[in-house]
This record gives sequence, structure tokens and C-alpha cells, in this order.
Amino acid sequence: MSPKTATSDDCGTEQFSYQRQPNETPTEAVLSAVSAVSNRKIIPSAASDDDLSALEPLYEAIDPDALDALIGSIEDSSGSDGSVTFDYSDHEVTVKSTGEIQVCASSSRNY
Repeated sequence: MSPKTATSDDCGTEQFSYQRQPNETPTEAVLSAVSAVSNRKIIPSAASDDDLSALEPLYEAIDPDALDALIGSIEDSSGSDGSVTFDYSDHEVTVKSTGEIQVCASSSRNY
């Protein structure tokens, strides 16, 4: 699924929304969403270790296992909603227990 664009006061001018698929982990959804928004590959090409067109490893921003476990535990809690927000690859990413991933460029955030 490709991200949808919306305006948001929290994100500056544009916020991109991605809905996680049933067979997709929160970590996989984050990678897919940021890759689509930034037009960068998830995995660097084998030809070059310095592939600038690829995303940085997610573990440099957040522990992927912890993210999946936290969102999974919130989803398993009946009636509970929650989210995790972190910076990744020049974007602010919010992972919601509803399956929505929100992405905005870090440089456009309002503080």
C-alpha cells in the first residue's frame, strides 16, 4: 500500500500515512512507509556498501524487536490504544497500535 498525504499541524505541511497490512510487522511497515515516502530502497544494493539511495538500518534509530513487542502488547490489550514516535532516516515516525504509520520529514516539524 502506498502512503497517503495529508496536512497536519504536528508535522508541518505534509504528513504521510501508511496502513499496516495484516501480515506485516510494525517494523516492516515502518520500513515500507519511510521507503515509499523518501523514495529510498530498504536494502542497499550489493554493488556498494555506501549506497546513499538506501535507508539507514532501522536498529540505529530503535530496537526493531522492542518496537514489534511493544506494539503487539498494546494491540493485545483489549480496548487500549497507544503509539511510539521516533526519528528515523530524517523523518519523524509514529507507529500506532491501530496499524497506522505516520511519517513526516524531521525538518518540517513544529516544536
